[in-house]
Amino acid sequence: MKDWIADAVIYQVNLRAFAAREPRNPLEARAEMQAGQGAVSPLTFLAQHLSHIKDLGANVVYLMPPFPMGIEGRKGVGSNYSIRDFQAIDPEYGVLEEFVVLVERVHKAGLHIILDLTPNHTSRDNVWAATPGIHCRDADGSLTYDFDWSDTAKLDYTNPKTREAMHAVLSFWLDVCGGDGVDGFRFDMAHMINDLSFWDEVLPDLRSRHAERDLLFLAECYGVERNRDLFARGMNAAYDDDFYKVCQYGYARDDDGASRICLSKEAFGNADFSAKAEAFSAHGIAGAFERTLMDYGEGTACGDGPWVARYSDNHDEGRGRYRFGDGAVQAVSRLIFLAGHSLPFLLCGQEFGAINRPTIHDRLKPCDKGYRVCGTDCEQCDAVAGVEFEGNLFARTAGERARWFNLYRELIALRAAHAALRRGTTVLLDVGEACPQHQRTVVAFERELNGITLCCAVNMGPQARTLKNVSALKGETLYGRLDGGTLNPFEAVVTQLTSGS
Repeated sequence: MKDWIADAVIYQVNLRAFAAREPRNPLEARAEMQAGQGAVSPLTFLAQHLSHIKDLGANVVYLMPPFPMGIEGRKGVGSNYSIRDFQAIDPEYGVLEEFVVLVERVHKAGLHIILDLTPNHTSRDNVWAATPGIHCRDADGSLTYDFDWSDTAKLDYTNPKTREAMHAVLSFWLDVCGGDGVDGFRFDMAHMINDLSFWDEVLPDLRSRHAERDLLFLAECYGVERNRDLFARGMNAAYDDDFYKVCQYGYARDDDGASRICLSKEAFGNADFSAKAEAFSAHGIAGAFERTLMDYGEGTACGDGPWVARYSDNHDEGRGRYRFGDGAVQAVSRLIFLAGHSLPFLLCGQEFGAINRPTIHDRLKPCDKGYRVCGTDCEQCDAVAGVEFEGNLFARTAGERARWFNLYRELIALRAAHAALRRGTTVLLDVGEACPQHQRTVVAFERELNGITLCCAVNMGPQARTLKNVSALKGETLYGRLDGGTLNPFEAVVTQLTSGS
């Protein structure tokens, strides 16, 4: 299918979280014991429940790596990102035949599927480890790895054998259903492979071999200039890490758990983020978000990309509700779905208000993706650890869970109904926010396509804001509302103008 990427809403599946079916109380555990039967595999479970993703409105299944996980140097229960064989399925998740059925059912449902893999590294006991030259090695012949990823081994793309082997892997999954396989890839740490010219060669070749299909090549990459470099090499999408960093550095929680704005001192220690930190200091959190949204061009149409995946939750970073509080996540989600060049991105469970990071290494353990608690003074923030848990800790009540689900379903439906939100140009608006410049919280912009203009404004902060230039938001109201000339905390409004109105 052609021309689908601009319409994409990505639903990231952590199979350990999506298919978690452990009993939640002793009676359920007893019933399971007495039934004496095992559950279907996670891949089959996902294939059986694609209707949930479709009902939500998402249309791209992003599957975290389902490949066999490494044993040598394994951390905890094993990481999806330490891969022993790129052309097989880990028994924890099922078998290859079940993956094929999943892909077929995804396409039959009118959805797309992208597969996550790690071009930068393998597990230490990967099937390629015995082939000379495929991996990077120290002077003594030891396998090398990046950062503290001691369960991995870095690949060497200066060796033609490595390039040929990874090219074969990508072709295998694109062809896994007789030429109608996966619809693209999410490339873990795409900017870290040791010879980036690999992308110059492999991506055009894959597109040429599948000229009848649009393929999504989504790079996990950090830094705007690195993203631009990868776009020039053939990637058509990348992570908008700076968007997430505005949240990470800009939001904290108060003693009651509510979202508050509090710029972290760490923001100025990240060279890639320094321009956004300065914009935050001068123009408030609105200025930081505006600077980020314009990184890929103000006034340019985005129907042909490049695209950036924007999120409040992903498998690495943990849950936005836990880290930033409910209000911030609501506002950030609204901005994600209204912004240009944006591929909205949800992590399974987010649609019901989950607060735990799903398992990467451990079934239950504190992790570093926590939050800051700030009282009246941002200089005295306390840090609270994150939680990694194999299942899902959803919003506590059924009513709360329903509110989160409806928030995302409404935003997905709004974006689907208006092509200007998916393909239109973006130009910032001055709505005359009545506050000092350094306290601004309202991000406003126009999205225009084919004579239809949508005027959008999102209050990213916990105080209501009076807008002195409310006429900038004239037209028919499509979403949200203004109270007179006031935009309430963490709320949004979208109006529509047509040519001649």
